This record gives sequence, C-alpha cells and structure tokens, in this order.
Amino acid sequence: MLKYIFFFFPLFFTAAFAQTDSTLILSEIMFFPTSGPNEFIELYNFSETESIDLDSFKVKYSTSNPDIIIDAGEGTILPPNSFAIILEGDYPFGSGIYDGLIPPEALLLKIDNNSFGSSGMANTSDRPVWLLSNNEDTLEAYFYSANNSTAISDEKIEMIKDSSASNWANSVVTNGTPGFQNSVTPVQFDLAMSSLTFSPSVLIEGDDVTIFAKVKNLGTDP
Repeated sequence: MLKYIFFFFPLFFTAAFAQTDSTLILSEIMFFPTSGPNEFIELYNFSETESIDLDSFKVKYSTSNPDIIIDAGEGTILPPNSFAIILEGDYPFGSGIYDGLIPPEALLLKIDNNSFGSSGMANTSDRPVWLLSNNEDTLEAYFYSANNSTAISDEKIEMIKDSSASNWANSVVTNGTPGFQNSVTPVQFDLAMSSLTFSPSVLIEGDDVTIFAKVKNLGTDP
C-alpha cells in the first residue's frame, strides 16, 4: 500500500510599504514638546517648479490609524521649495508657542483630530512615522530616536538625501525650526579662516608686515 507523506512549510512574510517617487518629504518631527498640543510634523517640497496639493494626505504614527491632513485656514497648496507645518487639531492658532517662530511663507496645516496617533507621539520610545498620499501610497518614512530633551525636535540634515538615521539629528535650538531651514542643515556658504601667518614671523613696531590668510567655504557649495 502506498503511503503519502505531506510536509507543510510555514511561510513568513514581511510587510513593507512601497515608497513612490515624490518631492515631498518629512523634514522635522517634534514629538517631545514642552507641554500641551504642541507636537508637529514638518514637510518640505524640494521641487523647483511643482506645487503639491496636500488635501487629504495623511501621516501615520506607529501602529495607529492614519491622521488626515486638513486645511488650517491657509489652503492646502504647498509651493516649490517650501515648508508645511502640520499641527494638532487643537493647537491654539494665533496664541500658540510657535506663532512667533513660524515664518509667514510656511504653510500651516492641521490633522483632523487632536493628537497624532491615538494619544500623541511617544517621547521615551523610538517610533516610526509615515507620510502617505491621499491614496495612502507611502511617500516617506522615518523611525525617530527618542533621545531628545524636552522641546528638542528631530531634524533632517540634508533634504534631498534619504531618511536614514544618519541623515537626521537632534535640533540644536529649543522648539525646533518649524517652517524654516533646519538647525542641523549645512548652509550653502559658510566662510571660515583655515590658516593665518605673518612675514616676518617676529613683528617689530614700525616694520612692514605681510599677512597670509587662507579662507575656505565650509558650506555645501565649496
């Protein structure tokens, strides 16, 4: 009599989000504000020519359902080379701690509820954040590291590079940089003197002296 032996091999799948090509990125996350409804997520559109309508785009925090991005009174169109700040739904626009900090050219947005995720972002545990299109395609993701002091955000260093941990750092200014260049981003032009010598090396009052100075640009466009 023939006997049949069946072998069952369990299959393991790893869930992953496929990222789409986009000029819209996560650029800053404030997950540990001083108090109150002051968490924010900053976006940047690095396109040179194209505006992006952020109506019904989403941010997803950790395992929570996505939060929908909505108009905060300024529309939802993000121009080229511009920042957008997504605030909690109950942020006090007009009297909040960021009102004197966010420049007028930045686009103010909010989420459709009063906290990112189910009850706000964790400030003592590392967590992932996703940026989703209105069709829930993943545009970018970042796993923030919760080693920040109070009121210190996570900032992306170079906007057009990837979102790996090595391209993010803790802000060096209190309350972060919502709506303007990140404090950890290298400036385009940053002149510094690398050496300074004199001839003759021993100076005597009344003598002529020649000064040799070497200046370098430590910025991104040397």
